[in-house]
Amino acid sequence: MRIPRAACINDLSGFGRCSLTTAISVISAAGVQVCPLPTAILSKHTGFPGFYFSDFTDSMSPYIDNWNDVEFDGIYSGFLGSSKQINIVESFIEIRKKGSMPPKIIIDPVMGDNGRLYPTYTEEMKDKMSILVSHADLATPNITEACFMTGTPYTGENISDNKAEELCRKIFDSGCKNVVLTGIVRENNIINFSFDGNSFFMDKICRESRIYSGTGDIFASVVCGLMLKGIGIPECVKAAGKFISEAIRNTTEMNAAIKEGVVFEPLLYKLSEYR
Repeated sequence: MRIPRAACINDLSGFGRCSLTTAISVISAAGVQVCPLPTAILSKHTGFPGFYFSDFTDSMSPYIDNWNDVEFDGIYSGFLGSSKQINIVESFIEIRKKGSMPPKIIIDPVMGDNGRLYPTYTEEMKDKMSILVSHADLATPNITEACFMTGTPYTGENISDNKAEELCRKIFDSGCKNVVLTGIVRENNIINFSFDGNSFFMDKICRESRIYSGTGDIFASVVCGLMLKGIGIPECVKAAGKFISEAIRNTTEMNAAIKEGVVFEPLLYKLSEYR
């Protein structure tokens, strides 16, 4: 039997655990072949005070065209840095969905946090990302991203179940088949809220005092890898939460630098248990 194959679209940071560096490791450990498509190449992620940056936008379309003879079981899109990149990814998805083996589409919107869009994000990009998410079999927005995509006022991370359901339903109604709303804060816990159009599933993990870069990338990557192995979304979400929780605990015990991200490498073997 062929190993599932995923096209993973994100930026590549040479130092700092995030984006493609995380996706390649995590999804591979879950038993899925990763085919990366970089949107940009950075020497370090943008949380560091200085870094080299190379935009890959003009190379993305010819890169994708060279994949015409490659079948993908999944397309996983993370951070996109411009309206043009969003258009390129949408075209890629639309073409592949018309094929004989349409891939599962996993979109992590990566637009903002704490009620604000990222500085590089424009209103045009926000609108186009909302359209891109409508193509998804699964989207993993945080609360900020869900609010911006649905035109809902942001009131903080501690939202009620009813508010979470409302946000999920609005994104589902756009065409997205499954929604996982991430990062709901309840006292000392983080809640990830899933909706498949019929029922809701809520997973709870312990909230750590230290906040590390790249946890959203780990979460979406675990869910993507396990989903493409045929595991149901509620179990994928639960597995991702457990993996992140253990990895953060491990990182805290090591007293690793926050900017370098979560030390997940020693725990990658745990993802093979779900194969």
